[in-house]
Amino acid sequence: MAQKHLTATWLSKVPKAEMPEKGKRKDYSDTTPNLYARVNDKGEVLFHFIARFGKKDPERRTLGPFDEKASELEARLRAEGHALPRPPVAMSLARARELAEEWAALVKMRIDPREHEARLAAAAAARSENSFEAVVEEYLKDIKTRDRNRHVDQDEREIRRELLQRVDKKTGKVVWRNAWAKKPVAAVTDKDIADLIAEIRDRPAAGMAYNTLGHVKAIFAWAMWPERRHGYDLKGNPIAHLQPKHFKLSKTVSKRVLTDDEIRAYWAAADATPYPLGAFYKLLMLTGQRKAEVSDMERPEISHNRKLWTVPEERFKSGQSHIVPLSDDAIALIGKLPTFDGEDSGDFLFSTTNGKKPINGFSRAKAALDEAMLAELKKLDPKAKLPEWVFHDVRRTVRTRLSGLRINSDVAELVIGHGKTGLRRVYDQHEFESEMREALDRWAAELKRIVSPMPPENVISIDRKTA
Repeated sequence: MAQKHLTATWLSKVPKAEMPEKGKRKDYSDTTPNLYARVNDKGEVLFHFIARFGKKDPERRTLGPFDEKASELEARLRAEGHALPRPPVAMSLARARELAEEWAALVKMRIDPREHEARLAAAAAARSENSFEAVVEEYLKDIKTRDRNRHVDQDEREIRRELLQRVDKKTGKVVWRNAWAKKPVAAVTDKDIADLIAEIRDRPAAGMAYNTLGHVKAIFAWAMWPERRHGYDLKGNPIAHLQPKHFKLSKTVSKRVLTDDEIRAYWAAADATPYPLGAFYKLLMLTGQRKAEVSDMERPEISHNRKLWTVPEERFKSGQSHIVPLSDDAIALIGKLPTFDGEDSGDFLFSTTNGKKPINGFSRAKAALDEAMLAELKKLDPKAKLPEWVFHDVRRTVRTRLSGLRINSDVAELVIGHGKTGLRRVYDQHEFESEMREALDRWAAELKRIVSPMPPENVISIDRKTA
């Protein structure tokens, strides 16, 4: 066995003078203790580690074949913060020396490197099972079990689309995959996350970038819970120090309020939209409540005698029940809704499943509503446009109109469910039912005036000269 200070150049092309005879092999010991390079008659090199593993005679263990190109991969993996592959695997000379020193240290501590590698392999397998994608799937299952999670469907759609993969709706084909979704969650870095958020921002989609950053924060906060992080092998939270300001992002605060013409177009479009959506759109405008609160209404929540709707605490944002006095128009609308009978039925007012489930997934419905509203607007002005709006703007519109009707600000806030806060919430238990009823009755009358304006011929003109 020849001793030699091995070099990458020598290993890449072993000189003919030092090649073994045909059918033979030749070992060269490196200046690094315990490291040997075995060369065959074809010039192929295999690294070995030779030591006494608690036995009298030395024993040979294979590290892996020499590969001159492996150094590039190893350098890239180090730069990206990834763990290097463990033996037996193709490697550079530098990596072989590093492993030989590591194994020698283990032998001194009477630890068998073979057992050590087996433990590392088992841990790596466990980490691969706990990929970011797998953790996201567990997170999505968990959020569906939470109380008062009103946005779970929207959250799931955004998380899948922005953090896992994007699918073309027309073809059903995957058009984008997150490059690090399959990485062990413990190997996801702040750079991985930052690059993805910046990419979304620069689409440009600043609002979605803001939301996605919030989703990633929520996922890792959930994963870092003690009972989970040990199983995921998480040593720290990679997103802990990433803030929206680092990406020049801020929460978009909408101030959109529908005009009279847009309210008329909205109501006409709702009139032309069959159950359940048309009636849902109208009740949304009549009550000013949140989209999910209206879409998930159940018959037991309605008292026809008192003309009162009680949103139960498990469905209301603040975690306490909320009363909504119903105007005559709202009661009349509810009275015309279909009822569902039989064992295979439920109590949801707005449903396509015989009342068993409420309506959901409003993206297509909203697009159709926009198209119908624009058509109505163009009847008056062929050049009319419909600025972008969301269902929450209906709620803002109602609140703004209540102020226009000179409704007391506290009462108007209570109408839309912005309840009492602080000590007032504890000590003031008056529900202001009559005050809220008056407010919503006045709004119903104003809404009727907007959507059904009096024809000009019915307006009485006053001659100021003779008055």
